[in-house]
Amino acid sequence: MPKHTICDSTADYFRALQETIGQTDWHAIEAYVEQLFSTWQEGRRVFVFGNGGSASTASHHVADYVKTACVDGQPRLQAFCLNDNVALATALGNDISYDDSLRWPLAAYAQPGDLCVAISASGNSPNVVNACRWAQDHGLTVVCLTGFQGGQTAALADIHIHFPSDNYGVIEDLHLSVGHIAAQSLQRKILSQLNSTIAPLS
Repeated sequence: MPKHTICDSTADYFRALQETIGQTDWHAIEAYVEQLFSTWQEGRRVFVFGNGGSASTASHHVADYVKTACVDGQPRLQAFCLNDNVALATALGNDISYDDSLRWPLAAYAQPGDLCVAISASGNSPNVVNACRWAQDHGLTVVCLTGFQGGQTAALADIHIHFPSDNYGVIEDLHLSVGHIAAQSLQRKILSQLNSTIAPLS
């Protein structure tokens, strides 16, 4: 795993990015895109979540899945960010437990067959782990985006997108890239399906 916890320069940071990209299994990202497309085809929902910087990344993913990936005249992907409701998150954290702040809304909204997308650099955040366990136990497909060694979520993931780095910035940059790749790929797949169903003129 590249040892760039704190980079010394711009060049060092970009080297760390390149090294991590070179050690990443791109097939996992492609499997995630296929899962998103299947979820869209089946009219199911996607729930994305994380903490801190990963919460912001989760929100960004959802914005791109709903807006960027859309095709005029076609259904939108039903994607939701579980950490966007500040009132609910703080109420759960204050009155119940922060460890349940993601599991609780997931249990309220999700149905078997939906898609759960957990974003966590360490893969060990208790609220993320608890949500993934609930999802696994209730028939959701679990996708985890991680860094470092993958953490506890790695064992809970049906699809594990792992960036082997110990630099939070590098990990979070690449987690955001996954959202951009997925949104653009999803739009391309929707367009391809649409074009294949249009009968040629005789």
